[in-house]
Amino acid sequence: MAPVRPRMPRIPWPSYTLQRLPGLTQRRCYAKANDIEGMLNEKSSWESLDPSIRKLAVFAEHARAHNYQIPILSKTQHGKFDQARAYRVAAAIRQLREMNGDVVCGRKLGFTNKQIWPEYGVDESNWSYVYENTVIDLPGKDQLSEGKVVLADISHLSAVEPKIEPEIIFGLKEKIDASMNDLEILECVDWIAHGFEIVVSIFPHWRFTAADATAAFALHGLLLVGPRKWLPKEGPPSEQLVESLKNFTVELHQNGEKVDTGSGANVLGSPINALRHLAEMLAKDEVNKPLEAGEVVTTGTLTRALTINNNDHWSTKIEGIDLPGLDVSFKVQ
Repeated sequence: MAPVRPRMPRIPWPSYTLQRLPGLTQRRCYAKANDIEGMLNEKSSWESLDPSIRKLAVFAEHARAHNYQIPILSKTQHGKFDQARAYRVAAAIRQLREMNGDVVCGRKLGFTNKQIWPEYGVDESNWSYVYENTVIDLPGKDQLSEGKVVLADISHLSAVEPKIEPEIIFGLKEKIDASMNDLEILECVDWIAHGFEIVVSIFPHWRFTAADATAAFALHGLLLVGPRKWLPKEGPPSEQLVESLKNFTVELHQNGEKVDTGSGANVLGSPINALRHLAEMLAKDEVNKPLEAGEVVTTGTLTRALTINNNDHWSTKIEGIDLPGLDVSFKVQ
């Protein structure tokens, strides 16, 4: 008799979206609200952007939305294409997506793990936006029926070479400032989670410049958020948690085989440092808004980013911090 395969609950895509978090402004649907004035104001704002920035934003966003790859953006430019220009493209992509009904719910940090810089030919970290339809809550093991595992259908990312990154994610309840110490930053955090970010490259073979990566959503495809550890509402966070975030370790397993290890120290010394670094970058940004209460922030990969194959089962084991490991199977085709 053939073995019985475990039943796998699917993560619906794209009908399932993360519920709006407290502190985020709800996006109106113009068709329903009949907000002609708002629609015209957005159109006017979009048309006021530098035409070359608009062109790059549409070029990159269309590739992401329709699952295909394009030449690197820097090769299409006659002048200098640097990080400052790339963040202008990122701001234009946000505006374009919002005009199409997407809702920003946070940020993602990229390349905070300096160990992977040589592999991609970059020498600095970056960030981009995440959206309600690219952030999904994973069920905890206590929410799964016996014999079931989670199956994530990422076939909408099949042509953009998806990779997996185990990360630490924060949910903010207050704004943060780069001048804050570790405990002060944690006082602004509502919850902590371990998750998988699915990163993608709209550029073939994962070859790009640092500015290209920034303009291409900092390679964000999808964020799977594991069970959340809610921090106490009263009283300061513990020094022990600060140390745990620096020193915890994680094992990444592919189909039952350990393929890499990492630690909290791999992301700029600690995920808290990564969060502070994001605040520092945004303080210097002339076109993108600072962090707000209610945002979700994922802080960068703890290990190498590894290719996801069809029917892969990926899992993590964590030691040194009170967060559960993850178990997710993937459909790519």
